[in-house]
Amino acid sequence: MSDGADAADLPDRGELARVIQELAAGNSEARAASPDGGGAIDPALGQLNRLAEELAALRAMKRNASARLAELTDVALAVASLDYSRRAEISGGVDELDGLAAGMNMMIEELQSSTAFVNNILSAMPDALLVLHMDGAIQSANRAALELLGYAKGEILEQPVGRVLRADAALSLIERLQKANRIVNEESELVTREGAAIPVALSASTLRGAQDELLGVVLVARDITEQKRAETERERLQAAVRRQTQMLMELSTPLIPISDQTVVLPLIGALDADRAAQVTETLLRGIVAHAARVAILDVTGVSGVDQQVASAIVRAVRATRLIGAQVVLTGIRPDVATTMTALDIELGGAVTCGTLKDGIAYAEGRHGRRAAPRAR
Repeated sequence: MSDGADAADLPDRGELARVIQELAAGNSEARAASPDGGGAIDPALGQLNRLAEELAALRAMKRNASARLAELTDVALAVASLDYSRRAEISGGVDELDGLAAGMNMMIEELQSSTAFVNNILSAMPDALLVLHMDGAIQSANRAALELLGYAKGEILEQPVGRVLRADAALSLIERLQKANRIVNEESELVTREGAAIPVALSASTLRGAQDELLGVVLVARDITEQKRAETERERLQAAVRRQTQMLMELSTPLIPISDQTVVLPLIGALDADRAAQVTETLLRGIVAHAARVAILDVTGVSGVDQQVASAIVRAVRATRLIGAQVVLTGIRPDVATTMTALDIELGGAVTCGTLKDGIAYAEGRHGRRAAPRAR
């Protein structure tokens, strides 16, 4: 090549150096001036321009990929924050990032659907549900909880649980859950917005993360107001029944004083364990109250005598003798005598008379015989 040709190529060589420097500096728009076709390095300039165009395209693709990855990251962060309203944009280029975006959108739709389903279940729950942070702040509340407590949703979220549960009970609950993980049907009280106490059956469990760290507490409270009211009413009725039963037993075992030192206790009807105990108690109280020396126990009206009835009579006789009184049994019918003989019942020294009249006569005669020595 001649020196003249080399001199003619110098501008082209300078253009080549300029474009390379700009491309190296990051200027994707750098291009060499269109070659005039007469230079020796014109093919190199053309090749450099094509390379610059490819490099510009790659850099544009990289910028686009970075922006799309940033967008996908933002969508993923929104999902992690339980915000399912975002969707990843699909460019239409059918590349790997579009596939990733499409998969992410499908996942969000499934999560949104399942979350809506779960939220519907929680809203339909008849029991109140509260989710707490570990610091005791209320994170969420279902519709039943808001209705039971009388709060709007915005009024209760992030409020301390001590606002609806006694502060000491709330603190104790969280401390126990850290050890037990679960509490079931424990009677407690929730406090409404107006300050009214509502009895509840409280169940609680912990929420834990992937590393078993404590994230929060779930409370489920069932209103037992009607149950407590029914229990109170049942107790009232049971107390009334007990009082009436006591009155009936007292009426069915009347103690009759017939003289200064004699009382009569006529027995009528069946004699079960409860009534047998009442008979003994009435007999002993009456003897002490009247300072009686003789107690006549008339069994004429007892409907039947079996082992239980006979044992009750024997206990009454023995108890009476222990406090210093004499027992006179009257009205023992032949069938009763036969039964007691067959059962080999020992009456413990009690006097027996055929009729109540004979028993009274015996008691009065006994008093008369003892009166003379005292007079002397």
